[in-house]
Amino acid sequence: MTTLPALIWQGGTEAAVVEVPRPEAREGWSRVRVGYAGLCGSDLHILAGEHIRAKPGTVIGHEFVGTLTEPAAGLPAGTPVFVNPMVHCGVCDACSRGLVNICQSLTSVGIDYPGAACPEVVVPDYGLYPLPPAMRLVDAALVEPLAVGVRAVRRGEVRLGDRVHVIGAGPIGCIVGLLAGMAGAVEVTVSEPSAFRREQAAALGLTIVEGGATPAADVVFDATGHPAAAPEITSWARPGGRIVLVGAYPPAPQPTALLSIMFAELTLVGTRIYTRQDILAAIELIASGRVDVSRFVTEVVALRDAAKAVERLRAGTAMKLLLDPENA
Repeated sequence: MTTLPALIWQGGTEAAVVEVPRPEAREGWSRVRVGYAGLCGSDLHILAGEHIRAKPGTVIGHEFVGTLTEPAAGLPAGTPVFVNPMVHCGVCDACSRGLVNICQSLTSVGIDYPGAACPEVVVPDYGLYPLPPAMRLVDAALVEPLAVGVRAVRRGEVRLGDRVHVIGAGPIGCIVGLLAGMAGAVEVTVSEPSAFRREQAAALGLTIVEGGATPAADVVFDATGHPAAAPEITSWARPGGRIVLVGAYPPAPQPTALLSIMFAELTLVGTRIYTRQDILAAIELIASGRVDVSRFVTEVVALRDAAKAVERLRAGTAMKLLLDPENA
């Protein structure tokens, strides 16, 4: 049996690069040679044993780009592609209405199926997006988080002249902040406890709010999903404002000031991953040069060094790390 090196969750809090069986082909799925795979907060939750579906031995990696090793979805072998890693059921109420991003049985490559922290991955044909010929794969590796930001800003209905506040200055929070400015916000502020991330956000041109200052924002984006943020989210919004939950909270009740939502007529909005339109917009934003995603990448790491890279993310000393599986 052919094996390949891959970054896996071993259980507990252990991450390691080990040899795993080459992913098996399946009907309607195709094989992609991975160019780059990003590591993100969701991967850290898996590697901390906090994801409810991930199992020990999982090959992680759901943010990735690569090239087709065989013809698929009308595309020739060798085509550079972005891959939507999400797998929908096609039969639930949401799917029947075309809302596949909120499928009631949504699963994902890199969680429920072997992921892209490996030289090869097998993915659903309907998740393949051919990339513009001139787009660098290393830039296209940021399509997935950029699409998350596109969806969030659209769900927040940011309007010309709005004031926006983002809670959390990780890669997603910073992306949301930049896109909100592009959508017409006249002011974008960010709150973040990590000094490193505050510095990164400031370098991107975002305004950092220190201490207990709470600017009254028309739209508030919670990009943390951290229980400590839940009681505070309403305090950032002006009366009649909108609050968008971008970061995924743990599957447990969270303390939120519901009376404040009622009295101030706040609108609380959820956003989940992205749609096809959001992905296409993200690809165009990168291809056109309107968003320089290279500014989010701290380092490109060889796959063999992936476990050490995870520790840098855990320590909060990196923004976006990309794995290079070809350099195993």
